[in-house]
Amino acid sequence: MEMINQLQDGKTKAFAKHCFERYSPEELNAASEGAPDQDEMAHWEITAGQWEEAVATALADHKAQG
Repeated sequence: MEMINQLQDGKTKAFAKHCFERYSPEELNAASEGAPDQDEMAHWEITAGQWEEAVATALADHKAQG
């Protein structure tokens, strides 16, 4: 999770770690192509920008490990 650990915002970092641990690269790739998940944004108290950054960072870390 090297790229996730570089995130400065605590909420974005926490959500990115959650995404990395819970979702496969394929799921994250599909999510990144769609609209931010409103339910996750509300639950994690993050903005659409934070959601997109977290998903993209989690996906990048998966690809770096692959």
